[in-house]
Amino acid sequence: MNRICKRMLAAVTALALTGGAASGIVLAAGMGNMGGMGGMKMGPMPKHLPKPGKPIHYTVARPLIKYSNSEGMLMGHGKHKSVMFMGHNIHMVIIAVEPGSPDQTFEIHKLVDPKLTVPAGANITLTILNMDYGPGMIHGVIIGKAQPPYKTVVPVPVPGQIAEIPLTMPRTAKSIKKSNYYFGTTTFKAPGTPGTYYYLCQMPGHAKAGMYGKFVVTP
Repeated sequence: MNRICKRMLAAVTALALTGGAASGIVLAAGMGNMGGMGGMKMGPMPKHLPKPGKPIHYTVARPLIKYSNSEGMLMGHGKHKSVMFMGHNIHMVIIAVEPGSPDQTFEIHKLVDPKLTVPAGANITLTILNMDYGPGMIHGVIIGKAQPPYKTVVPVPVPGQIAEIPLTMPRTAKSIKKSNYYFGTTTFKAPGTPGTYYYLCQMPGHAKAGMYGKFVVTP
């Protein structure tokens, strides 16, 4: 990593640890193999959203999609890519089956079911936006200690559960831009000690089909 990249990484880390994330600003740096940094992006969370349970038009959902596709810091390379979040206050947006992605998957930072890492004790706001379409394409998310492989029905609450967003309905039309979308949100505090958890969809059959990923709490 050259001197300029090192300085940029130090600046990103310092800002995140001193409250950059708390101000609603997201710093996203693509890091293909930790040998260099991609383009740095900054973008605020949408401030005016209706209450969860009410549909939102694509024009309102689009900023959430953009935020989800750029938030966090991309780490690793190839199949081992993960998304790291820093700071004391974190807002992460999970998309359920973003168009163009495989069925029964979550997407963050344009990755499918990535490993997510957060610091111990962080205050987290978690949002899910359901972009799936079709009968039965209802999705939610639970974070806990239940490990794969999963059975068709995952009993809830799961062992060691730390967060849950109830099931949300699929989009209302086949056309992406003409559709309305449903979302859910929750807030929770990451455990105070490091550990490995899993985020998964609680809709019967979905976690078994692969709709899950690791959620790692780091020191």
